[in-house]
Amino acid sequence: MNKLQLKHRELKIISVIAASENISHAATVLGIAQANVSKYLADFESKVGLKVFDRTTRQLTLTPFGVALLPYINDMLDRNEQLNSFIADYKHEKRGKVTVYAPTGIIAYLSQHVIAKIQDIGGITLSLKTCNLERKAFYEGVDFPDDCDVLITYAHPKDESLVASFITKYAVMAFASPEYIKQHPINSPDELENHSCILIDSMMIDEANIWRFSSAGGKEMHDYRVTGNYVCDNTQSALALARNHLGIVFAPYASIQKDVQSGLLVPCFSEQHEWWLDLVAIFRKREYQPWRVQFILDAMLAEIRQQLTQTLQLSE
Repeated sequence: MNKLQLKHRELKIISVIAASENISHAATVLGIAQANVSKYLADFESKVGLKVFDRTTRQLTLTPFGVALLPYINDMLDRNEQLNSFIADYKHEKRGKVTVYAPTGIIAYLSQHVIAKIQDIGGITLSLKTCNLERKAFYEGVDFPDDCDVLITYAHPKDESLVASFITKYAVMAFASPEYIKQHPINSPDELENHSCILIDSMMIDEANIWRFSSAGGKEMHDYRVTGNYVCDNTQSALALARNHLGIVFAPYASIQKDVQSGLLVPCFSEQHEWWLDLVAIFRKREYQPWRVQFILDAMLAEIRQQLTQTLQLSE
């Protein structure tokens, strides 16, 4: 049995005729001569050997075969449109939506220091969303949201088919206001159980958080159970409470440099007790994502890495 060679234009004409129920109206919609519309229809019916429409003097109605056929035609047309859109996304056409997820502190950093540096964004809509990690993500891997294009976070992905591009290592440390330290002196992580710590809701385990610190020599890691009167769902709120002398906060040093420089917050320990984490960008493989995503991803990573390089040069 010979396979039918169906052309996209034929299918489009059948679909428009069905919607218009009139050859003349269909010709107007399609922008082609009425005689050509009639010929395409006649050729199609001859090719398949079945009538698609019953004709009257004023309108066309679908035959039972036409009724059964139309959903297949429209589905093929939709798929073709999706294919064309997909291919267009890979071209250098800056249009469409790019969704970036990150923890609260990183989203704030991107908003303040990175996004404005992306030049010539074109018709791209950039959506920034918060995605704070659960503690188990450090051991099991982080979930990649369904609508996410780029996830910048502190853990590697649970889905091994995703790409995790390393950005930098950063230190998480304990900070408090000078007033809090003056009233509640502390020398080492072992004393945290006697202090009011500002907790993060996503890290709650039995009404507490587990904070991890290296030993003073940096050779071993130890977990400490901490409690307190305040629980926040993001780091920015926790930092605001710490600035108001309400307890100790566990936060990346890079995100509070200005607070430290201005004297609003200070490290809690004289010795170097810290937790080093990887900051990574997670995304789909290049061949599975639109060009607009790669454009935003490349621009963000280039800016972040440039700022990190400048920070290191200044600190030397």
